[in-house]
Amino acid sequence: MRLFLLICTLLLGACSTHEKDTPLYSTFLDYELNTSTSNIIQRSPNFFSDNLLKKLNLSSAEVTGQLLFKGYMVKPINNIETIMGNSGCLTINGFDSEKMPILFNLKYIKSEPRWLIDEINVFFASNEADFSKTVKCPSEYNN
Repeated sequence: MRLFLLICTLLLGACSTHEKDTPLYSTFLDYELNTSTSNIIQRSPNFFSDNLLKKLNLSSAEVTGQLLFKGYMVKPINNIETIMGNSGCLTINGFDSEKMPILFNLKYIKSEPRWLIDEINVFFASNEADFSKTVKCPSEYNN
């Protein structure tokens, strides 16, 4: 009888769905996998906020390169995120192509049904000791 109840509980648990916010890092991975030089302008509204895009000249090759900031990091090490209502921040520690430490600090805003990047900070660190152990929003860095 206990075995039967255990099986029923497991089956019911597996059949139920839970609506959760998509974690920010998963959203970043979606951006990383689905954008390229050939499609970044067309796909940018899927990954970047209107607020960010309105500040940019999307016909500029330099801006296209900035939107593809993902290319600076070739080996992510870890990530930390926090969500505060309809906004959140994500910090990703990793290494660039020259094996130098680099950090991405991203601010996201919730725009149904997605999280969109609203601010970007790419920090080229001196050494691994500069890796962040806490989430930092781009506004925490003095540019």
